[in-house]
Amino acid sequence: MCSISGIVLKDDGDSTLRRRLKEHLINVMRILKHRGPDSSGAMLDDEVIYFKDFEDVLNSNIGRSCRLGLGHNRLAIVGSASQPIPNEDESVWVICNGEIYNYYELMEDLEDRHNFYSDTDSEVIVHCYEEGILEELDGEYAYCIYDKEENKLLLARDVFGVKPLFYIDTEKYFAFASERKGLWYLLRSIDNLSFREIYHYPVTSLDPNSHLVYDLDENRYYIVKNIQKVRMDYFNRYNNDYQVCKREVERALWEGVIKRVRGLEEVGVIFSGGLDSSLVARMASEYCNVTLYTAGLEGSEDVEYAERVAEDLGLKLRKKVIDRKEYEEYLLKVAYAIDEIDLMKLSVGVPIYVASEMAKRDGIKVVLSGQGADELFAGYKRYQRILLTKGEEELKRVLYRDVMNIYRVNLERDDHCTMANSVELRVPFLDKNLVEVALSLPVKYKVNEKERKIILRDVARKYLPEYVAYRPKKAAQYGSGSEKMIYAVGRSYGYSKKKIDNFLGEVLLKKMEEVYESRLVV
Repeated sequence: MCSISGIVLKDDGDSTLRRRLKEHLINVMRILKHRGPDSSGAMLDDEVIYFKDFEDVLNSNIGRSCRLGLGHNRLAIVGSASQPIPNEDESVWVICNGEIYNYYELMEDLEDRHNFYSDTDSEVIVHCYEEGILEELDGEYAYCIYDKEENKLLLARDVFGVKPLFYIDTEKYFAFASERKGLWYLLRSIDNLSFREIYHYPVTSLDPNSHLVYDLDENRYYIVKNIQKVRMDYFNRYNNDYQVCKREVERALWEGVIKRVRGLEEVGVIFSGGLDSSLVARMASEYCNVTLYTAGLEGSEDVEYAERVAEDLGLKLRKKVIDRKEYEEYLLKVAYAIDEIDLMKLSVGVPIYVASEMAKRDGIKVVLSGQGADELFAGYKRYQRILLTKGEEELKRVLYRDVMNIYRVNLERDDHCTMANSVELRVPFLDKNLVEVALSLPVKYKVNEKERKIILRDVARKYLPEYVAYRPKKAAQYGSGSEKMIYAVGRSYGYSKKKIDNFLGEVLLKKMEEVYESRLVV
């Protein structure tokens, strides 16, 4: 996992901006350095440099006046190559954030027609682009391809948006970055906007499963959607007997976990002691060393369950009990990490942030989570209500919509909270094959008037104690006690529970502004 960023100037005659483009790009990369602390690389027009110290680039002779800048900060997990990465004749370059899980298979298919110069998974992207088979990539990624001959950029994001990518298109420049704060710096330094103007500026999140193609000659872009088809008819080819479906769910989940731990000696799990994270942890433990990470208030349900489940599974648990003073400090850290002050995102984000902070201290670079299981297998009470009041077809539509929108609600927050600590998050339940299996299941195998997540709980019984497989769903903000603590912090500033949004919009946003003012003005 890494950060990617880029700037394209629209006016070739703006000599001041051309002279400062290198400085602007490097400062965006500084702001995003937490995502890739191991090494960095940049492309300034046709010049490429790999480095560890930003000052080396600023003091170098390259990029003294340029129109295009691409930047990459690397968190070293797979391979040893720095980015940007070229094809054989250096006519196509790529910078990528994330992992390509089928790169071994793709390399085997491509190596008779292409030369590979590294052992990194991202190199397959340039050759897949040349072959016109980008839709065959299986992974969690966001990348930018620079085609020098066509003079265009291609931005892409994985099918469900596990990895983030944001962009802005202004009068003077087009820019993209892995987090909003990188683009906020440009809006501050180039456009002279205030923090409040920046905070409300319409930064766009690139839709998952899409390509944005930017024409460098015309200074305009278009977007191609639905690059990969997500099927909902998986079982049309088979008997959709319950036992057949159950075996397919189990198989697909195993494959989703195995892909995400392949080549790793150790992995962490963001852990609540609930069904989803426990099942992921149990399966991952068959292939590598697993450490569980949980955080919450004293006496919170998630912490108590995590302790019990970890002992029963024989897995190492690291926990942190958060007091009120610490919580207020973490609240600001999470707000800065996610670039938002949304109540739900903050309250869920705090335990994720704290868990990944512990993982970083342990030297863990990759953590797994159970994110996505509730949307796939109807884990929320509202899905039951929809079934009972509007019927199966409406529930199918809602489940599909929620899976496709999970990047906005959950994934970008989770990514930012883990990557704030230089830890990569991987999400086995959002493996494309498992998603297609789950979306194709008959509704009755997921939910009825009495039960939710029926088939997944049945699968879990094979691997987990009954009390875990059938633990009732409790959202992270409640199970950890996190939302309760936000209200307590608000009260300490004189805001009642009903006025919590006022607290966030007045007190917390002001504190965010102070942090950004110190960091955006590099």
